[in-house]
Amino acid sequence: MKLRRRNFRYLRACFHAYIPRMAWTMLFLILARAASTADPLYLKKIIDALGLRLPTRAMTSLIIIYFSFKLATFVGEFLRDWIFSPVEMGVGRRVSEAVFDYLLQLPVSYHADQRTGALARKIARGSRAITFILDFMVMNILPTVFELVFVTVLLLVKYPSSFGLITLATVVTYTWFTIWTTEKRQTYRLNANLADDEASGVQVDSITNIDTVKYFNNEYLRMSQFRKSIDRWYGLSVMSNRLFAAISAGQGAILMVGLGAILVLAIRQTAQGRLTIGDLVLLSTYVVRLSAPIGVLGFIYRSLKDGLADLDEMGRIFDNEITVKESDHPVEIPRPTGQIDFVDVSFSYRGRENVLQHLNLKIPPGARVAVVGPSGAGKSTLIKLIFRFHDPTMGNILIDGVDLRDLSLNARRHIFAIVPQEPVLFNDTITANIRFGKPDATLDEIREACKLANIDSFIESLPETYETVVGERGVKISGGEKQRVAIARAIIRDPRILVFDEATSNLDSHSERVIQESLSRIAAGRTTLVIAHRLSTIVDSDMIYVLRDGQIAEKGTHEDLLVRNGLYARLWAIQSRTEASGDEDLEMSTNS
Repeated sequence: MKLRRRNFRYLRACFHAYIPRMAWTMLFLILARAASTADPLYLKKIIDALGLRLPTRAMTSLIIIYFSFKLATFVGEFLRDWIFSPVEMGVGRRVSEAVFDYLLQLPVSYHADQRTGALARKIARGSRAITFILDFMVMNILPTVFELVFVTVLLLVKYPSSFGLITLATVVTYTWFTIWTTEKRQTYRLNANLADDEASGVQVDSITNIDTVKYFNNEYLRMSQFRKSIDRWYGLSVMSNRLFAAISAGQGAILMVGLGAILVLAIRQTAQGRLTIGDLVLLSTYVVRLSAPIGVLGFIYRSLKDGLADLDEMGRIFDNEITVKESDHPVEIPRPTGQIDFVDVSFSYRGRENVLQHLNLKIPPGARVAVVGPSGAGKSTLIKLIFRFHDPTMGNILIDGVDLRDLSLNARRHIFAIVPQEPVLFNDTITANIRFGKPDATLDEIREACKLANIDSFIESLPETYETVVGERGVKISGGEKQRVAIARAIIRDPRILVFDEATSNLDSHSERVIQESLSRIAAGRTTLVIAHRLSTIVDSDMIYVLRDGQIAEKGTHEDLLVRNGLYARLWAIQSRTEASGDEDLEMSTNS
């Protein structure tokens, strides 16, 4: 798979703030490598001086210079690491922030298409990859490259050209072989990643929906799906590792021949008197110093390619378009009243017919309005448009006369709140879940919201009261309790517009009555929009809109609509008969 350059553009901004530090890092890196390359020259002079029996003063000078280069290498590497540390960690942090921020801005439709486990695995691999690449680039790759350049130039200048040419040929051959074989192996690595993502997706999906798995006794089915992916990962990983072993063997052979040739040539010329013992030690030192980092360089290059592939996968997140964008000139509403106007609104999901068609709907400030209709009529889409999960395909949604697309994020945050049909709580305390509605809420405000939601007594009865952890998606508390926590989370924001999206449709009669009392209490003085399944819960609404096929089929009060004897009256008759027979949860159907 070819890595796409555009998938790495997001890294530029992450590096920008660290350019001065990177420049200083490079300076000290080069100085350290230059000093490291120079110190064997003085070791050679010391050894040769011993044979010539130079005066002590001359020997002392050579030793001081030799250890000065050693000290310069140590100090240069220390300063390189000290200056670079904030760069490595800081870029990793900024990359993680950039990816997470972009994910939060992507539309709900993108997340609906993702496997949570696979997406999380991609992000984790990509975040690790950036720190790995930076670390090995500065600590291994660049130091080795600079030392190779310095040593090759030095050998070409001070010794017969055969030494420098052998070194250069060894490095070129080694590099070519590493790149060629690693590219062959990369296909297995990338496909192994895909299989790993599939396996992770099955795992997370199964654990998240463990109740469904156990209801249907389908543990074996999920395990077989997982085993299929993990077996594919195993086969590809084994082949990748075997190729890794073959590549390592080839690299070792190239190093042994090339650097071994330098050593043999040096020994021969020393024996012939063309080189001194100091020259032999110098050349041997360079051979030993170069062999280790060059050998590691092969491993690093392979890992670097793997890391780039992981970064490329994570970078593909940025290929997805942010379809709902904030206005360049956002508008605030200092004193919102809560009026909502749908003006000729149409909307369709990609590749589908219009869900809403030329919808005109007016909700005055402080009114209690209900929207009902058969399944698929467009009720849920109406809510998603109000909360800007999507923007209308055509038409406008106005809040106090301001187009919703122009309304600032801060204004929307303070104006709207929702109690959804299936509230999802974070795996955190009750306090944290309620405070999610208002991050700066005090404990007194949280307690007051819980009183309004009629859940304060239940919370106080718990051993850890407000610090009780509710579990993943709120599984440790009942549906009614979870719904009331969601009501408290909505009401603590003190919104001007409060939306109830079939907030009692999944509850038993007792829980419904308790929650209806809470809803009636907190709806006073606010614009309230209720998406209703049970018509008995909205009989006292100021206005009821009946949706059918994305259009308003009827509107009026409960009494008006019954007198009209249309769709609403038929739905009411069916539900009345159903409730009389004890089946309160019959779905409203389009055949009604």
